Amino acid sequence: MKNTSSRILLVDDEESNLDVLVECLRDEPYELVQAHNGEEALAQLQQDRQGFHAMVLDRMMPGMSGLDLLSQVKSDEHLQWLPVVMQTAAGSPQEIGEGIEAGVFFYLIKPFDQLLLLRIVSAAVEEGLKWKRIFRNLSQQSQIIELLQQGRFHIRTMEEAYDLAFLLGRACPNSEKIVFGLNELLMNGVEHGNLGIGFDEKTALQASGRWEEEVQHRVGLPEYAHKVVDVLFERCLDCIQVTITDQGSGFDWRKYEQINPDRILESHGRGIAMAKALSFSRVEYRGKGNQVVCVIKPDLPIGEEGISMASEIPMTAHESERV
Repeated sequence: MKNTSSRILLVDDEESNLDVLVECLRDEPYELVQAHNGEEALAQLQQDRQGFHAMVLDRMMPGMSGLDLLSQVKSDEHLQWLPVVMQTAAGSPQEIGEGIEAGVFFYLIKPFDQLLLLRIVSAAVEEGLKWKRIFRNLSQQSQIIELLQQGRFHIRTMEEAYDLAFLLGRACPNSEKIVFGLNELLMNGVEHGNLGIGFDEKTALQASGRWEEEVQHRVGLPEYAHKVVDVLFERCLDCIQVTITDQGSGFDWRKYEQINPDRILESHGRGIAMAKALSFSRVEYRGKGNQVVCVIKPDLPIGEEGISMASEIPMTAHESERV
């Protein structure tokens, strides 16, 4: 999707660093707003809670540091979905881990080149646009779907994945969080599972600007036409369970259940980790990795049981443990 009139807040205490960011992003379709410290940035955000699509934030600042500001942002229900790109010279695994735990899913390690900046900022803005679409569309959905007790669905395309995520998310508590996680996992089932587009291939396709074109091309090929992602929704006594099964060859999900510092500068590959951290009480991959069970428990904080567990033998949702 083309980014148009997206607003980005640039936060850095060094004027020269802000100048570099503005120069690099000048020709992109963004409105750039500058803040020279954490306090100024927080005031800008609180003044216009819905106005920004992403924030590029310096970690090391006097007074309110980048992590301090991030803590304030994540504690505000109107700002907590704002995607943050953390730019820092602190690039050790421990420091990156601290940022990820604080809610950073996009990183820039100084010094960085312009192409990397553009790719990461574009990914963050797309994430911000996605959240805004989720909030807007949920407000327009009928509440009748909340009566859904059980349902089975088949999807083939990325568009169908998006639509089904909204439908099922509307039937759950914390709808916006569930929609986000379901959308990530359903698209993963279509793109990586059924269509066989792996991590490295997607990286190359995105770099050449051909990713969306290739997805549409493969969906129309005879060898993929029969493949569907099977989705089973079940409302149990103490939880909601969504089982997603694609017809791909599977993958090693363990590489993607946490944000890997080796991939932190990539513009994709964080969907599974984000779904675990932001959307579900538990995420469980089964068999060869082409089946994932998402558990939503209203009385259990999101991510509380977020460590992915694996079963050697794929099971249907009816065979899983019930209360």
